[in-house]
Amino acid sequence: MPESLYMKQQQRRPFIAQADGDASAISSPGSPAMEHIELDTLGMAKAVDGSKTGGNVSEVVVDDDSTAVEDAFQEHYVKIDYSGGSGFSLKKLWRFVGPGLLVSQALLDPGNIESDISQADTSGYKLLWLLLLAHIICIFVQSLAARLGVITGRHLAQHMRQQYPRPFATVLWLLSELAIIGADIQEVIGTATALHILTSMPIWAGVVITAVDSFLFLYVQRLGVRVTELVFGLMVTILAVCFWVEMIMIKPDAKELIKGMVIPRIPQGSIVQAVGIIGCVLMPHNLYLHSALVGSRKLDRRPEARVGAIREAMRYFRIETSISLMYAYLINMSVVVVFCKAFDVLRASGTPYVASLADGATVLSTVLGRGSKYVYAVGLLAIGQSTTMSGTLSGQYVTEGFWNMAVKPWQRVLITRGISLVPALIVAVSASAHMDLLSEIINVIQAVVLSFTIIPLLKMQATVEIVGPEFVFGRVGRGAAATLTLAIVTLNAYMVVSVIPLTSAGMYVAMVAVLLVYIGVLSYTALFPLKSAWGQQALVDRAPAYIRLLFARRSVPGYVPPPEVSSPVEPGDRGTHIPDFR
Repeated sequence: MPESLYMKQQQRRPFIAQADGDASAISSPGSPAMEHIELDTLGMAKAVDGSKTGGNVSEVVVDDDSTAVEDAFQEHYVKIDYSGGSGFSLKKLWRFVGPGLLVSQALLDPGNIESDISQADTSGYKLLWLLLLAHIICIFVQSLAARLGVITGRHLAQHMRQQYPRPFATVLWLLSELAIIGADIQEVIGTATALHILTSMPIWAGVVITAVDSFLFLYVQRLGVRVTELVFGLMVTILAVCFWVEMIMIKPDAKELIKGMVIPRIPQGSIVQAVGIIGCVLMPHNLYLHSALVGSRKLDRRPEARVGAIREAMRYFRIETSISLMYAYLINMSVVVVFCKAFDVLRASGTPYVASLADGATVLSTVLGRGSKYVYAVGLLAIGQSTTMSGTLSGQYVTEGFWNMAVKPWQRVLITRGISLVPALIVAVSASAHMDLLSEIINVIQAVVLSFTIIPLLKMQATVEIVGPEFVFGRVGRGAAATLTLAIVTLNAYMVVSVIPLTSAGMYVAMVAVLLVYIGVLSYTALFPLKSAWGQQALVDRAPAYIRLLFARRSVPGYVPPPEVSSPVEPGDRGTHIPDFR
């Protein structure tokens, strides 16, 4: 019978080798020796006080098959002490601030700014409510990604490698890299556009400079997690100040602004634009990134404190994520508002204009004066450079998670950047003159990949062998997750179909074929039993033999539950308490 993840965890307990003897003492869960072993978020055991274990600790062993490589970004962990209290503390919240800020940058990248400009041109203030709703949905989804990382101590890419067969996991990795490359293209072009506005250098030269100076992130990473988070937060703030200053200067219509935020309405002919707004905010590589970044906070994972410490961390991360993404919404809103007013002024005067990222500076300089285009360019440069670096960080986690790469940090950075950034540069240089069409294609790719990322994320939250009985989704959580998944998949399918030009019978056939493949692969992703639950009877086991073969399921004997662990169950916990899910 295949082993469950639970049984594997019991067999892979960490041990410490005593220096003052030949024999190795193996510590059982909850023993005094184990209480003085800290486990970092990648599963690396480290002794903090050898004297308390009865001897000098000379060797430490990894307790499972998680990624055991040095993480340059998390070189300096932020240690979170758990006191057992349930009150709120601003001082403690500050220690959790950071991951949400890095994630919020993806909602502000040059591709999203271009989407904001397009929204201002086609629908004015009328879709601001949908932009707000998209950010609220994003808060919920990103909180789930952070939740997975906090509970298990592993990020999403690592789980996908472990839970799906290697061929299918490889396909998921390729799709994820494709989404990252697409985001890199928009970010590199956006940064190059800002350099062109400021210095009049050619776009291709700006692309090359962007590629070279993004390697400075290697040095920033070595300064530690808090310095890195500070740098990224500063970049976001520069963008915010630039557009808030221009919003004050342009004096938008406050009444229309409030109506647009609170009254749901979709102008005629703006359905595709509306779906695109949601697609631009929910980005697949952000889920990988967020689930990994929360690992920079080292929690108290001793058996007696583990559940309380994890619940506290999840609460603070939800707050931090909500604040960071609403901050991003206010910036996106200011971009829409500024260009809404600018376009109204130009239409009233009969001045022709082009609603695009590159021509945004011309629009603002015509309405607000020459200096405004430089303010626009500075904000675009800051966020473009910042998102290029954070996108590369996403690529690092995706690659190392799917392939369990055990290489030095600088080697890993060069490899992962070669995978994600070099193709982006090639496409950006060769297709920079067709960015409108390219952005549309990239948005479709992001929409497709999101479905294949969010389904595994939600499945893992509902699998007790992964998150443990204390944190597994109940009926309400499963229902909400299923509803959200269905809505996102439907919207993304609509976006994919909307870009197919239905000009002939052959195109209709192509559309049907694309939909069938999309639905088929999504169904496989959703129905495939995760490896951690392979010891259990699943719905697919009742299917005919050829269906079971498709899902790599042979005849599965009756499921025998793992032995119960005689550990105390804390008030409010459900089911058997299984300690130490890392």
